[in-house]
Amino acid sequence: MIFIYRCGESIEDPDPPARPLWVEKSAPTDTIESGLRPYNDGNGILLEWHPNLEEDISGYKLYRTGEDIENKFALIADINAFKISGADTFFIDDLVQLNIDYFYYLKAYDQAENKSGASDTIRYRLIEKAEPLKPSGTVNNYTPEFEWHDFTNFTYEYVIRVESFLSREVIWISRIRRSNYTDFSQKISYNSDGSAALNSLESGTTYQWCIKSISLVDNRNFDIGGSISNWGYFIIE
Repeated sequence: MIFIYRCGESIEDPDPPARPLWVEKSAPTDTIESGLRPYNDGNGILLEWHPNLEEDISGYKLYRTGEDIENKFALIADINAFKISGADTFFIDDLVQLNIDYFYYLKAYDQAENKSGASDTIRYRLIEKAEPLKPSGTVNNYTPEFEWHDFTNFTYEYVIRVESFLSREVIWISRIRRSNYTDFSQKISYNSDGSAALNSLESGTTYQWCIKSISLVDNRNFDIGGSISNWGYFIIE
C-alpha cells in the first residue's frame, strides 16, 4: 500500500497518473514546428509531450529501443517534472546513431511513486544532415539560388526554410523532390514554386535558412525519418 504525507498525516494514494500524451507532430511544411522531430544542433531527436495535470505529478520516465520495436525497451531518462516549465515538456535524445529506427514511450509517476500506463509508441530515424553552401555572407541577388550538399542516398525529399534572422518570420518554406541521386550537390532558386511571402528578398536584411531532409514518411506523409541541417546565413546588399 502506498501513502503520501500531507501536514503530518499519511493519506493512501492508490490512483496512478494518466498516461502521457505526445504533442501532435507538425507537418514538414508547417511554419511552427512541434512534436517529434530532428534537432538542429548536433545529431539528436527532439521529443515533446503535454504535461500531466495531476497536482502531485513528480516526473516522467522515457523508454527507448532501437532497430526493432520487438526489442526490449530500456529506461533512458528520468525527467523531474518540477524542473519543467512551459505548456509542453520535451527531451532531446542525442545519444543516437544514424540510420537506426528508434522507438519511444513515456510513463508518468506521482509523488507516491504510482506509475501511469505507457503512452503511445512513436518512432524516428536520423540520417546525415545536409550541408548548406550558398547563399552565404553578403550577396547582391534578390532571388538567390540555394545550394546544399547531401552525401547520403537516403533522402528523397527536402523542405527548404528561409527566415528573417531578427524576427524569425518565415519568408519561404517549400517541400521539393530530390532532383537527382547521382550528384551530391542539390539546388533550387528562391520562390521557384511561387509560395514565398516576398517575391524577392529585401536589401539590408539578414536571413537564415536550413534544409530538412526526408527519408521516411508515415501514412499522413509526415516525416518519421530524416534530419535538419544547421542554419546558413546571408545578407542582401
